[in-house]
Amino acid sequence: MLQPTSRLTLINSIRPPAQFKLESAMAVTFTLNLSALLAAPAAFAIAGSGNTTTDSDVRTPVELVHALRTNAGKLTVFAEAGMIGLPAASRAFAFLERAVVPVRPPRGGIVHPKVWVLRYQASADLEEVKKGDQRLRVIITSRNLTFDRSWDTVLRLDEASDSRGAHLGAVGELFAGLLKRAAPAIAAEHSDRVGSLAEALQTARFALPPGIDDLKIHVLGLTSEPSPLPTAVGRSLIISPFLTDDFFSRIHPGPVDELVSRQEWLDRLNASTLEHIDKAWVLDSTLDDRSASDTGDSPDASARPQLSPSDPGRPLVGLHAKVFAFEREGRAQLFVGSANATGPAFQNNLEILAELRGRVTELGIDKLTEGNGDEPGLRALFDPYCRRDDSGNDKSPTINFSGAIRAIALLPIEGTVTQSGEDWAVTYRSTEPVPSLKDIKIHCRPLTLSGDRRRIAPGQPLEERFETSLERMSAFLAFELSHESGEEAGFVVPVPLEGVPEHRDGHLLKLLIGNAERFLRYLLALLYEDSTQVSIGAVMRAIDSEQSDGNKWLNLAVLERLLSTMRRDPSRLLGLHPLVDDLKGDEALPEGFAGLWEAIHSVTTEQAARQ
Repeated sequence: MLQPTSRLTLINSIRPPAQFKLESAMAVTFTLNLSALLAAPAAFAIAGSGNTTTDSDVRTPVELVHALRTNAGKLTVFAEAGMIGLPAASRAFAFLERAVVPVRPPRGGIVHPKVWVLRYQASADLEEVKKGDQRLRVIITSRNLTFDRSWDTVLRLDEASDSRGAHLGAVGELFAGLLKRAAPAIAAEHSDRVGSLAEALQTARFALPPGIDDLKIHVLGLTSEPSPLPTAVGRSLIISPFLTDDFFSRIHPGPVDELVSRQEWLDRLNASTLEHIDKAWVLDSTLDDRSASDTGDSPDASARPQLSPSDPGRPLVGLHAKVFAFEREGRAQLFVGSANATGPAFQNNLEILAELRGRVTELGIDKLTEGNGDEPGLRALFDPYCRRDDSGNDKSPTINFSGAIRAIALLPIEGTVTQSGEDWAVTYRSTEPVPSLKDIKIHCRPLTLSGDRRRIAPGQPLEERFETSLERMSAFLAFELSHESGEEAGFVVPVPLEGVPEHRDGHLLKLLIGNAERFLRYLLALLYEDSTQVSIGAVMRAIDSEQSDGNKWLNLAVLERLLSTMRRDPSRLLGLHPLVDDLKGDEALPEGFAGLWEAIHSVTTEQAARQ
């Protein structure tokens, strides 16, 4: 189960089942990378070839821009205030502005769960499913919504078709609690969405994974419930990247058979704590090379090498999974989720753990960590822990910006949009003074205006006016902190904007899609007969290399391909109709294309009805 070759990406986990589409979703993460969040709406897109291009000379594909605009409005993503990383500027972030909800941390702790709740809707009649029927999916993971190159756990639970299965009502209670910790100005659409999904979780049942005969959800931090970890066990394994002594003395006292963590956090434990650990391990030092994500690091991760450890955009590598495994009398208990083996995780933070129970033969420690004969198990990556001499010269960043980030992120800031000549201006104001920070300079700017940084005077309310254009207008206010030592931290604060023009989204959509010729070239790539085997990027490059008579050649090529697809594979055209129909509503189609499409779609629909 914990085999290093069993890789599952978060994006694959949230992708809808075949013939289903996203109806609504809510998520919570500790740190948030806006670039990673952009990938979520793409995962909900209608089926094209599934390929995108990374060529810098090709703009964002039309279908992905449309998916972003369509699906971002179905999302509510909670993240701790101040823990939204500072990415490279992109106009596409405008579509995420209404999706992100910052929340205040609990009593002295942090908002640390990583959970997705998704509701899909059938787009066609299927076996035992009618068009319009809905299905829930819950994903509990140790991974933040980032591009981190770390090892994590993912538990995916799908709604069962009958009344049997696990009850996940506690997940709904978690999100109801997050609503109470959100900013007072939270939009009604988020309250409605969270309320609807939380209510659905109270009655739904979810299929148990193979080998599991019982499952229970534990939410820590909403109430003062005791630790759910068992006290009397026969054998134990704890995997946690972060450790504190008080976990082993107060939360889970007693011996631990095996403990797997990071070298530096094992080194921080007292010798008396380590005496109660039978075997301590670190993961193989080559783990970072093998844990590289297919998506790669955040594109701006290397831009500022002196990031503080408290910077929410600092990438994580190596071990990040949290697993508590226990055995007793032939039975096994496995806890996975967000909580580390630390005192704050079980006393102050908001956390979630999924408890899975089964027989040792199905869920035991050896079953989890050993290989299966064909593939190596996770235990093959364990190296014995040896306490490191702490007299070495540690040159890693040491400035902790956490307090400063939290103080600024919790400021009540609002933005006002006004016309400024032929363009626009946004004024950001806070009703409370910006905190005074010793030896730290504060700059701010709209996320989309990287060249217009303003030095902020501490001790007085924020009031900064930025001249901007309609497409560069931003409800994300970027803050950059710099210490005299050279270390930096950057984060993003979502700001409610008043006075945003109603036509902004449509204007931005047309701008990101590009001109009519680019739309037609993209459509031709989608209709390419071998698109399931050839990447759209390769097709578009081949099209671009043709010597043609401009749009005249392109119009004829698209028309020919549309007619050919109508005869050979009409379902492909029907699948593209929502995209074209929405672009028509935003007046983002080439001139005359809407009428052509309407005629072809009408004939295609009649053909499909006769089949």
